[in-house]
Amino acid sequence: MDVQPLMLGLIGASGAGKTTLTRGIIRLLGAQGVTPISLDDYLRYSRAERAALGLTDADPAATDLERMAADLIALRAGQTIAKPVYDHVTGAPRGSERVAPTGLVIAYGALTLTPPVQAELFDLTVYLDPDPELYRRWREDRDVKQRGYTIDQVRAAWPARERDIQRYIAPQRPLADVVLRFVPVADRLDVQMSLRRRALAFDVANVIQIAGATAAIQTQSVPADGDGLPAVLITATNDPALDRVSEALRARLPVRGQVTTSEEPAPAHASLTFAQTLIATLLLQGRG
Repeated sequence: MDVQPLMLGLIGASGAGKTTLTRGIIRLLGAQGVTPISLDDYLRYSRAERAALGLTDADPAATDLERMAADLIALRAGQTIAKPVYDHVTGAPRGSERVAPTGLVIAYGALTLTPPVQAELFDLTVYLDPDPELYRRWREDRDVKQRGYTIDQVRAAWPARERDIQRYIAPQRPLADVVLRFVPVADRLDVQMSLRRRALAFDVANVIQIAGATAAIQTQSVPADGDGLPAVLITATNDPALDRVSEALRARLPVRGQVTTSEEPAPAHASLTFAQTLIATLLLQGRG
C-alpha cells in the first residue's frame, strides 16, 4: 500500500460485542475498504488442549502474542500477512490465510493491547465493557447457539473465565481511548461511553446541539473517570431522537462511507447505531 492504513483496536472479553461493533463500522465505512482481523485466531491451543492445560481463552499463555504483534505491525506497514485461522465450531486451529491490509484494519480480541502489542500501533482503541449481567446473557447465548457448548458447560466454566477477565483483560481498559458500555434499562438498551486520550478532542456536544437531541443524550466533562483519566462521559438513551445524532455524525464521514437507505441493515437499537457511528467518526477525525 502507498498509504499507511488506519488501525482500530477493539478490546473486550469473548462475547462482549466486538464482532457486532465491527460489523456496524464496516457497514458505515465500506466493506471493500476494511480488513477485519479476529485476534481469537491467534489462539495456539485447541479447546481440548486448553482444558487439559487449565487455560481459559483469556489467558495470554493460550495466545501466540508474539506472532499477533508481528502481524499487526506488518499490516500497519501495508504488508500482507499469513494469519492463522481458528475454528470456533470445532474449537481448534486450522491452517492460515493470506490477509492484505486495506484503508482500515479493525483488530478485535480479548488481548488486543497486551504486550508486546503497544497502544500506539492503533489510531483509536475501544474497550467494550457491557453491564455484567447483560454480558453473561450474551456470552451464554453466543456459546450455546454458535460455538457448540451446552448451557451447563458455559456456566461451569464461568468462574475461571471471570477470574481471567479480571486478571488479564480488564487491565487493558485504562489504555483505551474509549470505554463503551451497554446497559439494559427496562426493555431498552442504553449506552454509556467515556471518551479520553485521543478521543477527548472531539466536540461531541456540538454535534448533539446541531441534531437537537439533548433529551436523548447527555455529556459531562470530568477531571477523572473510573480509570482516573480526564474524560467526556456520554449517557445515551435508546430513543428515536438519538438517530438524529447518528445522522449528524454520518454527515461527517466520507461520502463513500455513508450508508444509503437501500444499504441499511435490519433495524437495530438506536444506541448501538449511535455507538458504531461515533466510533467511526472518532477514528476518521485525524485523517480529514
